Amino acid sequence: MEKSAGRSTRETLLDTGLELIGTIGIRQASARAVEDASGVPHGSIRHHFGGQDGFLAALVEHVYTRDVPVDGESTLEVIARWLGVDRVRTRARYELMLLATRDEVMRERMVAGRDRFVERLVGRGMPLVAARQLVAALDGLVLDALLRDSDGTDADHDPTRLLRAFR
Repeated sequence: MEKSAGRSTRETLLDTGLELIGTIGIRQASARAVEDASGVPHGSIRHHFGGQDGFLAALVEHVYTRDVPVDGESTLEVIARWLGVDRVRTRARYELMLLATRDEVMRERMVAGRDRFVERLVGRGMPLVAARQLVAALDGLVLDALLRDSDGTDADHDPTRLLRAFR
């Protein structure tokens, strides 16, 4: 993913980082691999993010900025997007989520990102506790679909019954 016109180096690095993490995994997505794939000079991650830790923390924020439902997008549409066109980014989100269980800064950013999704559900009239539980349940459903290489259209991963349980 070469740097394209109109996008900042920072944005290119973040997009490429998510793509690599979601494709080859977090262990293989080194700073140098991300810089090479982005077509930017080595040292760009250090320059823009202060190093690998800052880059990973920024990736958490970036993935949730892209993952949060857009206005008018239903929960079913969000899940279809996560398992369809945004599948690679969804895999990257789960890799980062696991890493965040061991890193306080990333954990705080991960929780803040999840809370933005929860806030949208609360804004639609769902009680706070139910919205948090729904997000956790949806995570389980989406993760299982990824593990089973499902696109979410099969009966086992159709979120309709789950969503009805939270109404």
